Amino acid sequence: MWKDKVLVSVVFVTCVVIIKCQFFDCHDDPGFSPDEGPLSELQFTWLGALQYIHVKNGTPHFFRVPRVILISRQFVLSTAIDAAQVPAGYALGNVIFGDYERDEVECKVSIDDIAAGTECEPAILLMPIADVLLHPEYKHFGAKYSVALLKLITPVKSKYMLPACLPFKDYLMDKNGKLTKQRLYHIDFATDVPRDFIEEEKDVQRVTILPREICFLYNKIDNATKLTQNRVACTTGCGFHSGAPTLVHEHTGHWSIVSLSHGGSPCPDPLRSRRPPPPPHHIVIHPYVPWITAAITGKAVGAFAKDDPFGFIMPRASIYDLIAHGWVGHWWMGGLRCYDRGEAAEDLFKFYHEIFQIKPVTETFLTYYLEIDAAKDTLIICVKVGMPYQLGQPRVWELDSPTVKVRIPMIRFYDTYKFQVEAWGYNSTESDESTKETSESSEEDRRRLMNHRI
Repeated sequence: MWKDKVLVSVVFVTCVVIIKCQFFDCHDDPGFSPDEGPLSELQFTWLGALQYIHVKNGTPHFFRVPRVILISRQFVLSTAIDAAQVPAGYALGNVIFGDYERDEVECKVSIDDIAAGTECEPAILLMPIADVLLHPEYKHFGAKYSVALLKLITPVKSKYMLPACLPFKDYLMDKNGKLTKQRLYHIDFATDVPRDFIEEEKDVQRVTILPREICFLYNKIDNATKLTQNRVACTTGCGFHSGAPTLVHEHTGHWSIVSLSHGGSPCPDPLRSRRPPPPPHHIVIHPYVPWITAAITGKAVGAFAKDDPFGFIMPRASIYDLIAHGWVGHWWMGGLRCYDRGEAAEDLFKFYHEIFQIKPVTETFLTYYLEIDAAKDTLIICVKVGMPYQLGQPRVWELDSPTVKVRIPMIRFYDTYKFQVEAWGYNSTESDESTKETSESSEEDRRRLMNHRI
């Protein structure tokens, strides 16, 4: 009887969640917060470069190498100018990912090899472009600041190659409707013209959003509608390259795209006293999310916890123990709300994080069993398990309660093995108060409507 119930739940998830996995299975790493400067870890593998290939001799363009971002398994995001205005004598070439993280299948690594400590080195992925989708505001009205989608000839296969997250919230504004003072992350390659992607490094800069009137203080936007002027932001910094993304690291661990760089002035010579260069301009991505999701799936997709065009309503009941438990990259997600981000995740907070490391002296079989207790009035709604490979199937049960149980089966191993566990919860008292306020306001609106009719 119990098995039948589980089977029905799995079929339910297949019909609902898989449709949206290309947008909700995205870069989620709660424990990674890089410092400014060169990046040493294997991160931000979704950052790629667009090549222009000479039509006669097949060589890449000598200085123009726009950046692109993988946002789903088969689509990358770029600026409209980079996709449409190809240099004379050149054609669109390949999209290159310099840190393509292969999985065990592509690496041809067995479980015994992994147990012995074998690692799968990243590779370089060259992917041809099958189609170009320009935003209508650029295609029909010539809007200078706009975006485009490049469809890859085949989906990216590695399960560890996660796309960047689309923003389901306007991160340029804070809760009070004012310009945010939060420092964002600008990710780019370390060199202006990346060539040798085997040795190419990534660079991290922290930038701050500037008031919109400063964006047009030096140069007025030409050949753009008034609507696109509201989709332009400018930041601190200099020397940005076209297509390089600026992101926010959400408190849930998701890396969401805030804007794409439109290029800008090079950094000035510090030995020469001149007026400061105009701030770099960026294309804000949040207004384009409905078009992006509709162009890829056929329907606009909204935040996960809200009612969406697919007719799915986020459940808030005991089925948390049965659905949406699966792998996203190197993290195993235990619970439906592990996928929440943006406004849908404002009530979530992380209260438990522990790293486990085992160094055996002989062949070892091990299964971890944990019981996580939350504080008073806190209900645990999500458990994340980070592991180096997607081997085994952890299990969590009794979610949406103050105490959850976690079982983590380990493979047989001979070398050092490390994994981490995180628990996320929400304040049940605040949730009850918000529900009560909503019901009271609805009742008051109903009374006013009745009085108006009378």
